Amino acid sequence: MKDLLYSVLGIVFGAFLVFGGIATLNSGADCGGTTMSAGETCVTSSKGSSVERDAAGQQAQNKRTGWMLIGGGALMSVGSAFWLRSNLRSRRARRAATAPQGFPPVGGPQPAPNGLPQMQGQWQQAAPAPYGSPQAQGQWPQGAPGYGAPAYAPHAQHQPQAGPGYNANPNYRR
Repeated sequence: MKDLLYSVLGIVFGAFLVFGGIATLNSGADCGGTTMSAGETCVTSSKGSSVERDAAGQQAQNKRTGWMLIGGGALMSVGSAFWLRSNLRSRRARRAATAPQGFPPVGGPQPAPNGLPQMQGQWQQAAPAPYGSPQAQGQWPQGAPGYGAPAYAPHAQHQPQAGPGYNANPNYRR
């Protein structure tokens, strides 16, 4: 979440730099917020040294600064936009990877009104046998369409054998 916020802030800050650069380009000969006229000098000091510029020199300096602001702001905005895109794609991929599994694919069997999936041609339904008939007593119906003996033999489930390190109740600590 922090990465999304920082990338959006980078885009916004880069846009402010671009607009500041455009304003600096259009300012002409500006010294400390005041417009210079011909014959005036602008004195700027930084780290103990000072620089004097006339109106033409100050206008050239403002143009260089404006282009640097535009270029730096554009790079920051574009880089932050790609960072935001990358973050959004990775979040979407993580969300898709953690989505619940087991839903039928699109176009698969649709649920019937009773909530069970409709089987399309796999089983034939027969009318229930009346109470007391051999079919109702647990025998397989003979000759009914779609029914018959199971085609597989149920297998016994594997039960772990007791031995060293065997814990019959894994919820209980030894």
